[in-house]
Amino acid sequence: MSVVQRANGRAEARIRRAWTGRPGVALRLASAAYEAAAGARNLMYDAGVFASVQAPIPVVSIGGLTVGGSGKTPIAADVAARLSAAGVRTAILTHGFDDEMNVHRQLAPKARVYGARDREALAHRAAEEGADIAILDSGFQRRRLHRDLDVVTLDEHSLVDNPAHLPAGPFREGMAALRRADLVVVVRRHSEDEEPLAGRDIKPADGFDLRLQALQEVDGAPPFVSARIVPGALVAANELARETHTPRPSLAVAGIMWPDLFFAQAGRLSGLEPQTVGLPDHARIDRALSQSLRDMAGDSGIVCTLKDSMKLVSALGDAVPIWYLSENVVWEGSGTEPSIVRSCLGLLEPRAPDERSLLP
Repeated sequence: MSVVQRANGRAEARIRRAWTGRPGVALRLASAAYEAAAGARNLMYDAGVFASVQAPIPVVSIGGLTVGGSGKTPIAADVAARLSAAGVRTAILTHGFDDEMNVHRQLAPKARVYGARDREALAHRAAEEGADIAILDSGFQRRRLHRDLDVVTLDEHSLVDNPAHLPAGPFREGMAALRRADLVVVVRRHSEDEEPLAGRDIKPADGFDLRLQALQEVDGAPPFVSARIVPGALVAANELARETHTPRPSLAVAGIMWPDLFFAQAGRLSGLEPQTVGLPDHARIDRALSQSLRDMAGDSGIVCTLKDSMKLVSALGDAVPIWYLSENVVWEGSGTEPSIVRSCLGLLEPRAPDERSLLP
């Protein structure tokens, strides 16, 4: 078995495929245990047994109910970039993965990016270093750190028809957890005049719009807004790609939760059908894998995500042309400024203790 075949066959990829069907008994038992543990932890926070730490500056959490693929990072980066453009000294708090931090630095260059497991310490450090506000990427389950605005992203693709908790399904928490949110961002991955994308391991959940309508009609439901994360142009990631006038990559590489979605986007944009390699999220590209990818790409080059481009350029240099597929966040019906950004700015205004900035 080749290095690339082993990468494609990792447990992460097999579990993703299992989520599109009926999980086995072992996965369902593990899922029940996970759901029980997560529920008990949330009850402890709700009852005040576990306390949340208040940061010296407002904290805005942008998280999700599922693992990966719900648009958290591009939404967080877009909000951070807009706040920075408005003159707000913005910090982004992350897990600490280098590739993830580099994506934020690229998308929100004026924001300061921090990374570590201890988000509470990061928030205090950001405040000490002059930040006005902190954006907590992937923070919905990080209840140890108090947040002044809790935002949840729901993606039409990550909400697969299997509603099970990990590891039998993609859910960290069920829909009932939306009661804790102050805002839900519904994320779509195609423009208004395009059909939703689909692939071998991923498709829009059946009846997605009806499910959304039902969620919005529940008493006490938070406000819902919509955003589209749509592919832009192919951007040269290394010098060899910049010297190539017409990109025609023969290999597509994606180390994200739902690589099939990226492959479909890349194919739709380029009109090509490149070979595909799906890697584990945050995968390390070692020498053997680098050589295999180089051999597969040949002189035509590689198209990948922004996150993967940084690792691939570091590993391959200018051995092959490398492009990444850019993405644009488009807020629907937002006017000049998305309501989420207005709410963030509202957190910076003088307010009474414990008063939250609520979305209209």
